[in-house]
Amino acid sequence: MPMKVAVLFSGGKDSNFTTYECLRKGYDVKYLVTMIPENPHSYMFHHPNVHLAVLQAKSVGIEIITKETKGEKEKELEDLRKAISKVKYEVDGIVAGGLASKYQIDRVGKICQGMELKVITPIWGVDPGKYWKLLLAAGFEIIISSVSCEGLGKAWLGRKIDRKALKELKTRSEKYGFNLAGEGGGFETLVTDSPVFRKKLIILDVEKIWKKDWGIYLVRDAMLCDKKRLAELRKSYKERKREIRRRLRDFRKLWRKSDRVVFAELCFCICTPQSRAVNCDRAVNRMARKGTLFRGGRKEIERGLAGVRFHRNKARWIVRARKLFTMKGKLNVKGGIDPDNIAGTREWLVRNVKGLGYKEASHFLRNIGFGQDIAILDRHIMNNLKRLGVIDSIPNSMGTKRYKEIRDRMHKFAKAIGIPLGDLDLLFWSQETGHVFK
Repeated sequence: MPMKVAVLFSGGKDSNFTTYECLRKGYDVKYLVTMIPENPHSYMFHHPNVHLAVLQAKSVGIEIITKETKGEKEKELEDLRKAISKVKYEVDGIVAGGLASKYQIDRVGKICQGMELKVITPIWGVDPGKYWKLLLAAGFEIIISSVSCEGLGKAWLGRKIDRKALKELKTRSEKYGFNLAGEGGGFETLVTDSPVFRKKLIILDVEKIWKKDWGIYLVRDAMLCDKKRLAELRKSYKERKREIRRRLRDFRKLWRKSDRVVFAELCFCICTPQSRAVNCDRAVNRMARKGTLFRGGRKEIERGLAGVRFHRNKARWIVRARKLFTMKGKLNVKGGIDPDNIAGTREWLVRNVKGLGYKEASHFLRNIGFGQDIAILDRHIMNNLKRLGVIDSIPNSMGTKRYKEIRDRMHKFAKAIGIPLGDLDLLFWSQETGHVFK
């Protein structure tokens, strides 16, 4: 029968690696125990980004127990004792992740001795250089979350430790004398992926805080993303990137065309809500060729929109938009677009063009070449955002505030995974429909 254990877990490389080792060796890891210190310079406990331990635990699929502590020397041990006492009747031992800190191991040992629990230290005494090789070989993704030693400056905050970075870290360790594994508090780490993570931790919003000779890479917002789906997304982007980029170039060319062409695109976007985009495009193009779109009355446009849902309302909105953008008898849609203030233009469109919400206004601006930083939150996009974990659920209705919140989160996600927002929008659309359209 496997030994039941709880792992002291901070979210850094050591506690994540010991969790991995326990699972690999067949231990029954019942709990992760996380101490959350108020004091950033706690003697016992890891501080930077410890709040992310909850997401990591969710990714691994192990229940987490958290306990806040002021982080005062020696007094914080009583808080640790209380946290361990919550699980002492359900486990046989406590796993600690220290390599060389006798201060920490001794104090954990004393607490466990009083509760008749074994102390397990899988990485105690391991050579730091060998340890880093084990971490990288196993597939851990690790970034530096804080630095507080000579030789490591602000540029190291948030840096991913790959083989190249490790070589540089080793050189600096030898030159400046800090421990290569960060023992003694020279630097702290955050794990964004590991062999036992079911989902990858993606950092969406971060602040680098620098205080003269030490600093923290403070994660303000993060999410878990299904690793298989993320890999499929990147693979799909690699396959469709050329087609997507070509389509975006076509959009930019459209802005250089006549006001009639730009107006037709506006009409297409007015028609798309709750209707198939292909049907809307076909109907609008047909009316544009005949001239109905530019001079036909409401009834004539209604007939032209046969097959488009809510065609009567949409015909009325098209006529109204045509009137809005007609100046001295000529269409002048471009005159209402400020290329230097696309965000402001979108707000104006939403306020003044009946039938355009944020989604439709964003769609229109993207389709005339201004979509680099615009998210079009239609059902195709929302489905993908939910599947990837960017949002928890798809709202039944979406006001301005919620739209902007999801738009901003999608923007951060696109930046985090290295796919431009405009590209990601079309990629999502193509995954749902099977082709890159508009």
